[in-house]
Amino acid sequence: MSDRASRSRSFETVAADYERHRPEYPEEGLLWAAERLGLEPGVRVLDVGAGTGKLTRGLVAAGFDVVAVEPGGPMLAELRKAVPDAEGLDGSAESVPLPDASVGAAFAGQAYHWFDRGRALPELHRVIRPGGGLVLLWNWWDERDPLQAELAELVGFAGHDPFRNEELPGEPWFREVGRTMVETSQESSPAALVGYLSTASAFLVAEPDEREERLRVVHEIAARYGERFSLPRLTYVFAFARVS
Repeated sequence: MSDRASRSRSFETVAADYERHRPEYPEEGLLWAAERLGLEPGVRVLDVGAGTGKLTRGLVAAGFDVVAVEPGGPMLAELRKAVPDAEGLDGSAESVPLPDASVGAAFAGQAYHWFDRGRALPELHRVIRPGGGLVLLWNWWDERDPLQAELAELVGFAGHDPFRNEELPGEPWFREVGRTMVETSQESSPAALVGYLSTASAFLVAEPDEREERLRVVHEIAARYGERFSLPRLTYVFAFARVS
């Protein structure tokens, strides 16, 4: 298994922790995407690479009929428990277990960078109806925050900006119709930040001694900001129309 493939499936070993520590997606970003693509409540949409359902529950709350597709068994089990109102299916972006033109849109949260784009894009194009679209989201770090700026090199997100650094979908499958960034903030703590990072692929595939040392340093740095602190977050949202 390649390093990329190994990292993409590493989350399965910590599915319960992923569900506990990973953030959901801001309603503002989902509603923006729905408006850009003309998606009405009740339309059937796909959450692909759905993990434990962090994005799925937001789509359900927005009134969509959601089918969530996830290749990792432990992740899918967590999703089915957490979001019983969505249909959870075993599958991947490269092999979606749905008929042609069966959804109004596909969404992918924190997942597109793991896809085999050469196989995934035509497959997503297949299951999305003409006139539909694709939405990609990333919850990301905010280096304007002093704590996150201090952690950037250690954690590995320094200087990365999905607006500039992601290889996005394009012709002949999809055409970008908009992008936005939503700023949110949540209360955190040194332990919560360590818990979150313990579910990151770079930490999951590291040697145990290296992982523990890096997490110890994260806790040490975060503790200097107090027992509780505000943790700003940037959510990047991209909307693409299906090219018919």
